[in-house]
Amino acid sequence: MCNSALCCHRLHREEKKKSITVEFKGKIKERTMKRKSILAMLLAGTFAVGLLAGCGSGVASSSDQGSKETAKTSKSGELTPGAELVPPAGKELRRLPIDEASDKGIKIAALMVQNNPFGKAVLNGQEYAKEVLADRNVKVDTISVDSFDAQSWTSTLENCIASQYDAICFYGVSEALTDVVNKAVDQKILMYAFNTEPGLDSKRQAWFGLDDEAAGIEAGKQIVELIDGKGDVGIITGSFSVIGHELRRNGAKPVLEKESGINIVSEVENNDKSEEAYNATTNMITANPDLKAIYVTAGGPSGAAKAIEDAGKTGEIKLICHDVLEETAPYLESKTISVCIDQDPFNQGYEPVIAAFNTLMGEPAPEDINYYDAIVATPDNVKELFPELF
Repeated sequence: MCNSALCCHRLHREEKKKSITVEFKGKIKERTMKRKSILAMLLAGTFAVGLLAGCGSGVASSSDQGSKETAKTSKSGELTPGAELVPPAGKELRRLPIDEASDKGIKIAALMVQNNPFGKAVLNGQEYAKEVLADRNVKVDTISVDSFDAQSWTSTLENCIASQYDAICFYGVSEALTDVVNKAVDQKILMYAFNTEPGLDSKRQAWFGLDDEAAGIEAGKQIVELIDGKGDVGIITGSFSVIGHELRRNGAKPVLEKESGINIVSEVENNDKSEEAYNATTNMITANPDLKAIYVTAGGPSGAAKAIEDAGKTGEIKLICHDVLEETAPYLESKTISVCIDQDPFNQGYEPVIAAFNTLMGEPAPEDINYYDAIVATPDNVKELFPELF
């Protein structure tokens, strides 16, 4: 029984968080079929008529192959075949553009919060897609959103709808975006989300990113092994309202909770900010003398790493996090970070833009859900996996 209204509120909020994971995973298969049907109707209707009329008679046979026997040239001259693209150092392209330029011109908006290391890595992918598509008569606008606040994203998406983009590639944030996403789809705009789902009932046509629940489970297993199943563990998550973050947190927790020697002592938000992760880590260390590990589910792990170093706890407290970036690689090398599960932010920025272009040119639509494999980096293998960062 709850002893106070505050206690009841906390229990209710925790149950609501858990239900996000269960509901999300349970609806994936059902929604996949529904969304494929929606996209098929879009391509069969006025949306497809206008696009295909503008594209001419031929389209490539496969968007993933990026090959075509006779490629159309862009208005500025020859285009670079997809098979000849040279990605940035250390990157692999998950999808290639078809070798054909649009006759009528295509407008794609690529959105992201750019004021954090993960966002900058996503932006690098979006900018590369912009470069790749420039000779295919495509205008890609990379648009920065102020924060992960749902209202900021809703406002930005409304502006994109008013600007009549052909496609919008965006970070899904949460179910708070459902209405605006559905509004865009109803106006025949391709809505390709990445990283996080924009609501369980949204009509978005494709999603790209890490299997977050599986990544959380892997993080939990890594923690158990690193601390031999004993000790206090803290969890720092970006936001309790972001579905992707919740899938990771609720993926790791059951793995940890089944170990009798492990006690989860704290779960806090840091809003993907390094400085907030630093403060949260410092507080955890101060309050929990037996703290053995911290799991940062989202942005800001460099702040947690610095707090561990400043406390003189390197090696004593194991740090598990996501995203091997310029900010986290040095901490992996110094062994302050024990495990970093990478989710390929470059391709999360790049691939949805390329997939949108291919679809708008009449190619088969991508899968409803496009999972990325997790890359588990440690101090022993990080230089081999990510040589471009050293």
